[in-house]
Amino acid sequence: MEKEKKRDYQLRISQANKAELIVILYEIALDYLDEAVDSHKNGDINGYKDNLKKLRDCIEEMVNNLHFEYDLAKKLKEIYLYMKKVIREDIISGNTDNLDSVRKTLQSLHDSYEQVKGTDKSSPVMANTQAVLTGMTYSKNKVLNELTQDCTNRGFRV
Repeated sequence: MEKEKKRDYQLRISQANKAELIVILYEIALDYLDEAVDSHKNGDINGYKDNLKKLRDCIEEMVNNLHFEYDLAKKLKEIYLYMKKVIREDIISGNTDNLDSVRKTLQSLHDSYEQVKGTDKSSPVMANTQAVLTGMTYSKNKVLNELTQDCTNRGFRV
């Protein structure tokens, strides 16, 4: 993943509530899937396998964050385990044949969580982070898209 994209995800994560974090995790998983397919097309088998392993790790994180007191979590776990199985098979075989079904499933779940995200009015999960103002701000040499403001207290006081 490109350094700029990682930086954007870090910024979004620092400002996200619980539902937004899940949406971001799906987007990261989809990016790793795209990068795996691109690596396979370019003949970079190591890059292909590395990106699929990172995708698998994202899905494992989704499994770890399920709340099993809800029936939906059990169904989601089955879906996630199926996707992990497909990814494992493609890592071993070196093919991309089954990744379309993984992409469709991830995209569908992402879209569902995107709709749910609008109903979550909770505060960001990370407290004491820098405030980020978005918009057009200018610097001497280039245009900036965001500006951070220091928080007076970003941790514990001793």
